[in-house]
Amino acid sequence: MAVTHLDGRAFERFVAAGTYFLRKYRGVLNDLNVFPVPDGDTGSNMFLTAKAALREASKVRDQELSTVAAAAANGSLLGARGNSGVILSQMLRGFSHSVRHRSSIDTFQLSLAMKEAVAAARAALTKPVEGTILTVAGAAADEAYRLAVREPDFYRLANAVLRAANDALERTPEQLPALKEAGVVDSGGAGFCYFLEGALRFLPEATVRATAFPRRPTRSAVFTRRQAVGEYRFCTEFVLEDANVEAYPLRDQLEKLGDSLLVIGAKPTIKVHVHTAEPETVKAIAARYGAVTRWKVEDMARQHTLLVVDAPLRPVGIAAVVAGPGFDRIARELGADVTIPTPAGANPSVQDLLVAANAALASTVYLLPNDSNVALAAREVPALTDKRVVIVPTRDPVAGLAMLLRLAGADEPVAFDRLTAALEEVRSASVFFAGKDSSVGGVAVQRGAPTASIGGRLITAPALNDLIVETAAQLGAGDGGLITLYYGNAQKERDAQRLAATLAERFAGIEVEYYYGGQPAIEYWISYE
Repeated sequence: MAVTHLDGRAFERFVAAGTYFLRKYRGVLNDLNVFPVPDGDTGSNMFLTAKAALREASKVRDQELSTVAAAAANGSLLGARGNSGVILSQMLRGFSHSVRHRSSIDTFQLSLAMKEAVAAARAALTKPVEGTILTVAGAAADEAYRLAVREPDFYRLANAVLRAANDALERTPEQLPALKEAGVVDSGGAGFCYFLEGALRFLPEATVRATAFPRRPTRSAVFTRRQAVGEYRFCTEFVLEDANVEAYPLRDQLEKLGDSLLVIGAKPTIKVHVHTAEPETVKAIAARYGAVTRWKVEDMARQHTLLVVDAPLRPVGIAAVVAGPGFDRIARELGADVTIPTPAGANPSVQDLLVAANAALASTVYLLPNDSNVALAAREVPALTDKRVVIVPTRDPVAGLAMLLRLAGADEPVAFDRLTAALEEVRSASVFFAGKDSSVGGVAVQRGAPTASIGGRLITAPALNDLIVETAAQLGAGDGGLITLYYGNAQKERDAQRLAATLAERFAGIEVEYYYGGQPAIEYWISYE
């Protein structure tokens, strides 16, 4: 099913899916963050900016594209955080300006809007630098413009655009010495790629995709002690409301007080981001022209010291039991500090779990057993270490991933009741071939029969495809939403792809993703949200 027009509702879904991926990968992006300063917050800033855009876009999502795009731009302007977040906000503003008179657009009009988005971001910077999000977004816009004349399908165009963006991202270390020294790609550019990859989830609804999970190398801290913040140590942000000055004259006055200066918006609302040694002087100048609101000052030198020199003092760490090599990579990508592989035909010992908890460089460690058979051993760990170890009762790998999304990047311990409440929302099932004849809860299962376990309740069917469709239905897929398949044991990617296509065809409005889990004995773990 080709998608040839993008309207307001579709654009809101575009922003929602992109925001979801920024949330998913924010820990990875934080770790990649070494430019313009190594303060480790690019992922969080981009996610929170996109979330602010989504909040406003969702309020008007049933209106025409121009209205939804304007709402997203306005939300991102007020909610923009950090250098990368402000640049993302400016891109949304440029996009909004390009589509300001349109109820929907085709691929060619999208390419023009992407070009204007990049131009707006470049214009906001006093000294644009190559090898950053600007380079990556520019490559994406150029590819869209090159192909749009002959490619009306948004899905095909978006795939090509994402490839171009990823290619540009891989070249960023050759353009910025700081990236090459740290051995990483640009964090803002990576965030832009993740946003695009997430946006592909809604194009088209019946298409099944497996995102590379992870796209970038496995999550790891990349800071080096030689990296330094410099004299402009205070990341200063604010909104100037009821402004009686335009952005460019104000920028000219602030330029001499720091770097990474971004002054965006227009009367009566202007957003300012600057790295400076004199935040109060910046505030005094701005106050001449309006009301300074949403004032925020962060000491980037202190942030960097905490990340590099005082790393063992991190407040929160995560150790997770993983069911297979695919789950291992996913858990690390989503923020697990330490993973505990499940031994073949056995479960991790108390010693295995204790070593993992002690290996996490944090004063509070959340231990995710991810298997009801590991829970008892996990309960022994807190008494064997001086650390505070919190056992989160994750009953399976799917619940473990849900907890990682809530815990990763936390800068303080999370209330236990909030975590257990979140676990109640997790819907999951395992699918396997029965190892012997049995009867459980009144359900007779024959050896070798495709069988699914949903909350301890068994269902069976003559064929694996039929069973997975029925399992998805019992999880609630008939109401729309997202199904994710994690394949393991004897299953191959092509098998997962066929099953995902079957689910997308069977359930209207459902979105389907599949990933390699690598778990033994279980053919598929299925999650629904």
